[in-house]
Parts: sequence; C-alpha cells; structure tokens
Amino acid sequence: MKLYSVQYLRGLAAALVVVAHAADHPLAQTSPLLAALGELGVTLFFVISGFIMVAITGEGPFRPGNFLARRAIRVVPMYWLFTTLAALLLLLAPSLFKSTVFTWPHYAESLLFVPHQSPSDGGYSPLLSLGWTLNYEVFFYFAFAALAALSSRWRVGLLAIAFTALSVAGQMVHSDNVLWSFYANLSLLAFSSGAVIGQLFISGHLHAAPRALAGLLLMLGAGLLVAGFMTDGTTAFIAMLGASVCALVGTMVLEARLGKHALLEKLGDASYSTYLVHMFVVGAVVVIGKRLLPIGGSAAYYPIVAAAIFGAIVTGLVVHRLIEKPLLRVFGTGKSATLPTASVKPAPI
Repeated sequence: MKLYSVQYLRGLAAALVVVAHAADHPLAQTSPLLAALGELGVTLFFVISGFIMVAITGEGPFRPGNFLARRAIRVVPMYWLFTTLAALLLLLAPSLFKSTVFTWPHYAESLLFVPHQSPSDGGYSPLLSLGWTLNYEVFFYFAFAALAALSSRWRVGLLAIAFTALSVAGQMVHSDNVLWSFYANLSLLAFSSGAVIGQLFISGHLHAAPRALAGLLLMLGAGLLVAGFMTDGTTAFIAMLGASVCALVGTMVLEARLGKHALLEKLGDASYSTYLVHMFVVGAVVVIGKRLLPIGGSAAYYPIVAAAIFGAIVTGLVVHRLIEKPLLRVFGTGKSATLPTASVKPAPI
C-alpha cells in the first residue's frame, strides 16, 4: 500500500529537478537560484529514500542480501540503460553535450557506482552526470544493510550517528582522496533525517499527531525554504534539509485528507524515470528550440523552457510505463518499493 503523501512528494522532487535543469540549460552561466532549486529536489529525494528504507524493512532485523538484491533490481537496470545511452551519444554525437566526454574507465566506474574524478571537469559526476545522486543512494543502501541484524531503533540511531559524524568530519578535514571528498558530505544527513522520520512512522508516533502540527510544520518549512534560497553553502543546505523534513512530516500528518489523485500518483511512480531521462529531453528541446526560434531574449527562452519541462515530464511518464515497469517485471518485481499494509494508518482528522 502506498502513502500518497510520500508518492506526491516524490513527484514534486522530480519536478523541481526538471524545472531547475530545463531553466538553466539554455543559459550561458549557471544560475545560483536554479542550482538551489535543483538541490532542494535532490535533498527531498534523499529524505524520502531514508524514510522508505526504514518503513519497508520494519521494526526487526532483515536479510541484507535480499534487501540489496531488491534495491539493485529497482535502481541498476534503468541507470545502466541510460548511462549506456549517454555513452553511445557521446561516441556518435559529442557536440550534443556541453562538457561531458567519454572514456572507458569513466564509463566503467560510472556503471559500478564508484565515485571518481570526471575527465571533463575534474568533478565527481559520473558519465550520466545525474548519477552522482545514485552513488550516494548506493552508499546509503550498503550502510543500511550493514546494520540489518539490529532492531530498527538501533539501526536508525547508529546510522544517524555515523552519518552525522562523517558529515561533520568532512567539513573539518579536507582531503584530495576522492572517496573521502565525496562521501564525507552533508548530503548524508538527508538520508539519516528521513530514516528518523521512518522510525517515528513505524513506531506509531506520527499516526496520532494532531492535524494542527501539519500546519505548523508547513509554515516552518516555507520559512526555511526562503532562508535556503537567500543563503548559500552549509547554511543553505541545512535550511533546505529542514524544509524537506517539514514537508515530509507535514504531508504525512495530512495523509488521510490528501486522497488519491491519479495524475499526482503517476508522477510519483514515474519520478525515477523522469529523473534519469529528463536531461536527454531538455538537451534535445533546447537544441531544436534555438534553431526554430533564433530570436534572442525571453521571446525564445521561456517557450523553450516550458517545452523542455513539459517534454521531460511526459517522456518520464512514457519511459516509466514502457521501459521501467517491464524491466521490473523481467527482473522479479512488478512495482516499486511500497510500505507494508499493516504499517499504514492514516492520521486522525
């Protein structure tokens, strides 16, 4: 059974990333505002991921091998498919890309989720640049599975302590080591924050939360959101993380009042496909749009961005239905991770 609140937020997170990249791609220089919007979408994704992993594994120990196998089925085939598509395009039509270049080691390390220096800019983006988020996801999955023998309370507690310590250490100790520089990062706090929310959920603490709490959290989240866009660096991230936590808990408290909305549910279902495919669509629309609308300024910019956003979201829905769902059936599961039916108790109204 699905929590619609979580599903709708997954769709929102994907949409934020799409809007940020679609609006930024035609620009000569990256916009800090749009970069922050994309960071918000990714942070929300990470918080939701932390929540879901706790919710689907329950209170007690679980089998780590089975858990990792299911995570691999969910993540790997689609990622490998679109990483390989990017590799083929780089080999056949490299001019379509702004800066990405192809090398075999870059391709191989990208497929294996190994953080490494990109040959194009020296950063840590894999060949499919969006895959940097999946490198964090996979790291979280292995850390979570390493604690599988413990009860959920101990698992979440130790994970939160470890990820917080690693994040803080990364801010204090700088190193040229790629793995340290990549993993000792504040992004880990989003996963542990989501895991804590998941623990509150499966232990029943969120089920009895008063509806008024949702209003307070959503207002607090809005304030943190403003702060996140007005600041930068660590302060901005903490504000974005706080806003994401408020959004997740606030909407979960309102779960019973949200109801089922087919389009929003489909956008949530397709969020992974949308995330993986959207830059292909954005890049194509921008190239075509600039040829069809050679005029400068906002007269061309806004129609191109609107078309890119619409095209990316529609393509994500199509890819989810025609590619992602069949792949999941082939590899052993016909649906994405859902919450145990017994765990879903709507908040009182």
